[in-house]
This record gives sequence, structure tokens and C-alpha cells, in this order.
Amino acid sequence: MAVTRSKIRRSPRKSLSAATAIVRGGKAPSRRSKSGEGDRMIRTLQQRLLGIVSGSEEEGRSPVVVAAGFVQAFRQLTKTAAVAIYLRDEQTREMICLAEAGGSDASATPEWQELLAKAEQDVRVACGELRAFRLHRIGRLEGLVVVSLAGLDRRAARVIGTVVGAVEPWLAVALDHARLTRKYAAKILRIQNMEQVSDLLNSSLPESDKLRHALEAAVRLVEAEAGALFLAGDDGTLTLCAMGGERGAAGLMLQSPSAVEVFRKGQPLLLKQENLAPWVSAPQGWQSVFPVTSLVSVPIRAGSRSVGVLEVANRRSGKPFSNWDVLELASLSNQFGLAIDNLRRSR
Repeated sequence: MAVTRSKIRRSPRKSLSAATAIVRGGKAPSRRSKSGEGDRMIRTLQQRLLGIVSGSEEEGRSPVVVAAGFVQAFRQLTKTAAVAIYLRDEQTREMICLAEAGGSDASATPEWQELLAKAEQDVRVACGELRAFRLHRIGRLEGLVVVSLAGLDRRAARVIGTVVGAVEPWLAVALDHARLTRKYAAKILRIQNMEQVSDLLNSSLPESDKLRHALEAAVRLVEAEAGALFLAGDDGTLTLCAMGGERGAAGLMLQSPSAVEVFRKGQPLLLKQENLAPWVSAPQGWQSVFPVTSLVSVPIRAGSRSVGVLEVANRRSGKPFSNWDVLELASLSNQFGLAIDNLRRSR
């Protein structure tokens, strides 16, 4: 007995809708198109990061340059409303905005600040239309990529999330590489400055020139705006011996309560904005010379005796001094102490 099979007709709706889209000048919807677009973005951003990191030293391979190049390329490719990169400062441990693109100071808005606070705990954080993605390097939190998805649909937002997740390791490595490059360059420069101080203190220059030039090198070492060298007389009274730095010329009549305290106790002093006032507001103190936001004062010893004090005020970058600056100045103060002791013995 012959069996008749009926042919099942499929609904033409799907093909008709696709055909209609093509007739209207559009393209048939494709799930792969968004995926392919995301892959293209990922490759472009990876190549951009590689180009920045492998650029010449003269172009300034700093974290700021890496971040600026990334946010510009990212926003151009993804059409996001705004994007910013934050990196944790190694000294203050604060999240610092390295670069942003889009909007007018978008990162200063309350929404962005709220997102930054939440991002310390969570891997991916959402706050309204903002998304934060953590940057990892060797298992620790290095920074954040914050993106504003305003005006984008869900599919576009998912693509951007995928793109950030794919390029995050590349960005973290690029930022870390740039930071290490700058750190080692700064370390070499500091070693050169310390050697210069030693050479000056052991040179045949007149005593006043020797101490003044050595003070200038010490100021450059910690990138300070000004520095002062106080020496103790036979009666233990501190006297200003030399001033250095770009703002040092204005302090020729300087009297420093902090230097007196450091000389008396023999312990270094690190002062920041919150505890500066009692030490710099004397009639002829640092505050009478120029506005002071940070200060380091270290004793100068010759053997077990304190023979003076070395002080520096304000970092040129605007950041406060750190314990590392205290250690470096303390190391230099030992060289000052030996030189001063030799000068006094040779008189």
C-alpha cells in the first residue's frame, strides 16, 4: 500500500521580514555581526596598546600616555558617552584618574564617585548607566575602567562589556609596564643626584658654594620646590646656611620651628596639610615665604652629634611627601654631616 507524505510548508514570516529589511535598504539581521564588531574592536584596541608601549622613549611611555591613548581609541570605536581609567597611586593608595574621554569632567560627578567607592569590593559594578571594570595585575587591584553606557541598547552594552573584559589584561600589562619604566628611570635619576651630592660635598669648592650646590641637588632628588640647610653654632643655635630650589630665593630670612624641633629631638619629621599649621605659621616661618602643603625635615649628624637640619617644602607635582622621601633625605643628611664635620676640623 502506497503511503502519501504531505509536504509541510514552513511559515514565510521570517524570510519575508528579512526580505523586507533588504528591500528597505537595510541588511538582514545577523547575530554574528555584533560578535564580529566586538572582535574588531578588541583587535584594534590591542594593537593600539601594543603600539603605545613599543613607542620610542621620547614619546613618553607614561601611564598617562597609555591611558589617554586607550580612552580615545575606545570611545571612538564603541561610541560610548564617556570612559575613564583610574590607577591606584603607590604612595597614597588613592585611585587617581589618569585619563578620560567624553563629557565635561564626567568623572567628577557624584555618580562616578559613588561608583568608585563600590568598585573597591566588587569585580563589576553598576551605578545607573555607569559600569566599572577592575584592572588586575599579579592578583592585586591596580585600577578601574569606568564606562558610561548612556544612550546604548542592551546588546551594545553587552558587546562593550565583552570588549573591556578581553582587553583588560592587555591594558593592565601596558599600564604596569609604563609605570615600571618611569619608576626605574626616576630611580636612576635619583641615584645620579645622590652621587652628585657626594661629589659636591667632597669637591674643592669654597664651603658656602659646596653646601649650596649640594642642597640644590638634594632638592632635585625629592622634586621639591624649595629646600633649606640649617647649621648649629657652638651654642646649639640653628642658623640658616643656604636656600635652594626654584622658590628658595624668597626665604633668606627663614626661621623654622620644625627645624628647631627636629634638631632638639634628633628625629625626622614628615608634615602634611592636616598637621602643618603649628610648624610653618611662625612670623618668619615657611608660610611667610610661600604657601606650604607638605614638608620634610631631617637631622644632620656627625657621628652621634646633631650638627644641623635639612628641610624641603612642597613637591613640584603637588603631591605630599612620603616616607620614601624621608629615607632618601636621611641618607643624604649623613653625607652632609660628614662633610660639615670635615670642614670644621680643617678650619
